[in-house]
This record gives sequence, C-alpha cells and structure tokens, in this order.
Amino acid sequence: MPALSRNSLAVLTLLGLIGCGGGAPLPLPTRPEPRPTRIGIVPPPGPYNQSYDAVHYGITLTLPDTGKFITATARIRLVLRDPQRDTLSLDLTGMRVLSVTAQMRGDEPDDVAFEQDSARVHIDLPGGRRFNDTIQVVVNYNGEPDDGLIIRKNVHGAWGAFGDNWPDRARFWMPVIDHPSDKATVEFEVRASPQWEVVANGTRRGESVVDSTGKRVSRWRIDQPIPTYLMVIGATNFAIGTIDRCAQAGNVPPHPDGCVPVSSWSFPQDSANAARIFRRGGQMVTYYSNLVAPFPYAELAHVQSSTRFGGMENAGAIFYSEQAIAGGTLGEGTVSHETAHQWFGDAVTPGHWSDLWLSEGFATYFGNLFFEHADGVQRFREVTANSWRGYLQSQVKDLAIVDSVRTPGNDLLQLLNANSYNKGGAVLHMARGLLGDSVFFGGIRRYYGRFAHGTARTPDLRRALEEQAGRDLGWFFDQWVYRPGHPVLNVSHTWDAASAEVIVTIEQTQKAEWPTFRFPLELGFTVNGSEVRHRTEVAARRQTARFRLASAPTAFRVDPDGWLLHER
Repeated sequence: MPALSRNSLAVLTLLGLIGCGGGAPLPLPTRPEPRPTRIGIVPPPGPYNQSYDAVHYGITLTLPDTGKFITATARIRLVLRDPQRDTLSLDLTGMRVLSVTAQMRGDEPDDVAFEQDSARVHIDLPGGRRFNDTIQVVVNYNGEPDDGLIIRKNVHGAWGAFGDNWPDRARFWMPVIDHPSDKATVEFEVRASPQWEVVANGTRRGESVVDSTGKRVSRWRIDQPIPTYLMVIGATNFAIGTIDRCAQAGNVPPHPDGCVPVSSWSFPQDSANAARIFRRGGQMVTYYSNLVAPFPYAELAHVQSSTRFGGMENAGAIFYSEQAIAGGTLGEGTVSHETAHQWFGDAVTPGHWSDLWLSEGFATYFGNLFFEHADGVQRFREVTANSWRGYLQSQVKDLAIVDSVRTPGNDLLQLLNANSYNKGGAVLHMARGLLGDSVFFGGIRRYYGRFAHGTARTPDLRRALEEQAGRDLGWFFDQWVYRPGHPVLNVSHTWDAASAEVIVTIEQTQKAEWPTFRFPLELGFTVNGSEVRHRTEVAARRQTARFRLASAPTAFRVDPDGWLLHER
C-alpha cells in the first residue's frame, strides 16, 4: 500500500484492519471539524513562517447550492528556506483535513503524515531536502467555513458565497501562510450552481462549463503575487455590467493593448444602483495609472458582496457591502479609496501589520486626490478636512501611527483606526506640501516602482522620498509617524506701526508627551482688500515672526490652504 498519514494509520489500527485477514473493511468514521481559532490575532514579532515561501496556490472548491458545506483541494507550491525544518505548518482553522501529499523536485507525490490543531495543519515533509528546494503540497479538506468564506443568503434572499479574508481570515477556508509578508500567485477552480456566475482575482481562464455533476466550472488566475488576505472568489446570480471597456493604463504588461476592462458585478435587483455608483470607475483607473504607474492587474471588477467592511480591496476584484449598494448609499469616496488600494496595499503591500498606514493611509489620501483631479481643489479640500476631523475627534491621538506594541486586546482589527487611515493620509499631504508636487509624486513613483508586487516598510517610503528630494526627512517621519499627536496652536498677531511690520506669535500648546513639532506654516494677511501670504518655519514651543506689510492687516488666516494637520 502507499504510505499513509499518521491519522489514517491510527484509524485503521483502531478498526483492526492492519495485519488481519478476511472480512469486509468497516467504513472510516467521519472526524469532527476542528474548533476554529479567533480572528485577528497579532502574530509574534519577527518573520512569519520564515522557513517557507509560498509562491503559488491552486484552490479547487465545490460550493453547495444551499447550505455551507464545501469540499476543496489546495495545491501549494513553496520554496524551502530552512532545510533543517521537517514540518510545514500552514494556517488552517475549523476545516477537516482528509489527506495530504507532498512532492519534491519532480519526484512522485507521496501521502504524508499530518496533524491538526485549532489554528494549523502540521505536515511531515520527505527527507533529502535542500535549501531553495521547491515543494508541492496537496491538501484535501472539507467542512463548513466558520469565517473567511461567507456562504449565506443575500439581502434579497438568494444564496451566494464570497471570500472576505482581511486580516487573517483566509485560513478559515484555505491552508495558507496567512500573513501579508508572504505573497503568491493564485488560481481558483470553482464548481457551483449552473445558475451562478463566479468572479475571482485576475482573469477568467477559458469558458465556464457545466460538468457531469451539474455544476458550472469556472477558472480564474492572477499572475501577480498578492497576499492571502486579497485572495477571493464571489459566486451567486450576478448581473454583470460594463463600466469601461478600455480604461487607459499604458501599453505594458499585463495589458499590452493599453486597456483595463472595468466591470460591475451586482445582484440583479441592484444593477441600476451599481451602474450609478461605479460610473467613474474607469476614470479612476486612468487617473491613478497616469499619476503613479500602469494598473497592476489585468482587469478590475467592482463586486456587490458579503464583506463585513464597506469595501475590501481584493486584487482585481473589489468587494463592497451588499447593503450599501442595495440601499444606494455607497459613496464614490469608497470606490476611489478601494481603487487606489490596487496600487497601495495590493501591489505594494505592507510587510508588517504595524505598517498598515502604507496601505490605508495611502488609499485614504490617493482616494481623495481623485476628487482634486476630477472635481477641483475645493472638493478635495472638503473631503480632506472631513478626513482630518475624523482623526482629531478620535480616541487614538495618543498612539503613534506605527504602533505594533499597544494593539488593544492583541487584535489586528484594532489597527483599522483613524491613525492608519486619516492621520496616515494627512502625513502624505503634509509631505506633498513640504516637498512640492514634482518631488513628492516623483518620490511616490520611485517607491512604487521599487516595491511593486512585493512588500515595503515605512523606512522604505522614507528612503524613496529622501532620494527624490535630496535631503534628510528623518525628523519628519519621527514626529508624524513614530510619535503621537499633532500641533495644537495658539497664533496671535500685533501691528508695529513704526516698522510697518506685523508681529506673529506662534505657540505650540499640545501635551508635553507629544513632540514639539517642526513644520512650515503659511499665514494669510488681508491688506487693502487683498490677501498677502507669508511663510515661516516653526520649530519651537513658542516663537515669533515679523513680516513687512503695506498697512495693518484687517483679517488674518493661519494655514489658509490646509497643509498642516493641527488644532487651534
């Protein structure tokens, strides 16, 4: 007989089927599904599962027409980084593993032993391993996902299935290395009701066909590596609409014709709402492609789904709240935010959870930039001011943006806060104001080009901006990213008639625990009916500045164009 797993051997021994003759074998008992772990557990410091690098996942799923029970096979190709390790531990929780095979360097696949606990499946690997060996593992499993793959009736009472993996929920329906630092390509083969359509990352491969069991088989693949939290499928009765057949993205792979097809996938009852909500989706792709770099994936689908979030930036297939689309309340700000994520968060992924602002802060700021481009600077200032209010009214002002130590309750979901989003976006806006558009956007393009389809940390962004600017920005990142708070200003002025100068006193009155901030500050003085602008560099808790004017100002504005995150 071929080699058997420890689990199979134990069962056969228990039933008296090894070393005995005669009699028909008894049926194997069905093991219960393992208890699931909770979501969002902050992993220990340091590299995650550093002995292995997953490079490709091939997931075959059979979905029920009703109910939640799935059967699945995962084919996982990994590169071995530590040949001394003889066990591969993959994140998988709440699903029942049936069998595992492993194959090395083109050898024949062998059944291998495995064990499961509440969080992982631990797989014994064959001997003779060498550094950089490629290992293919095949895991057969089934069960009812407790999370991650959401199978239920939608707002209109129709069944469907949707992946929803952030932050570490892919492990509830796929055996994976479930951490943003490990990116891989993925392909899905989904067997589902013939009345359903399937959408997933990347592009559809071939036509969907109905197999001998009556299931419709759909295959999708994405050729760019993405983190597991972005690997999704969506399956239900969709109405598919075209938003833009050819959003312009430049004649480079993966779109040599220069086109990115942009589509909407909504429940039939909500297709009119979807068409209205996503109507500028193609313009957004074209704008970011011109501003940053060509769209990083072959196409983009906007999908009504069962995500627990307002929007989820899955690579090439953004999922949105079904309730918000059904109610017609999903705003364009969510669409631009999730579209900007395709570059920042998806193509360039934070290498550590503490750097989440490199995803959410970027999506917040670049999402708002679309409105500056499309609707004018006044609209941009309105959405920026609203975002900044969200931070100023939050409960996280005493924490730094990069704060991996004090995550409340050891819970990654607590990182979805006004520091990661609102203040992160404000930091980018202030960097733009400090450096100017040419240097700032040049530095962003340098950063993106260096880390596209990989991972980045906060020092990587700093380095790219410093190289573009030709100057040190350590002080800027230290006060805004690694330390808490913001300036609280008391600004007053007096007129010195003898010298024809206005004397401005600037006091920083924020908490002593917060830094004394260094920043350029623009001041506007109304003189003879016109506004005169002056700029001063602030670097102390209290300082004064003098400016010559034609006459005493009749009005006075601090930071009139909104470049500085502060309170007064």
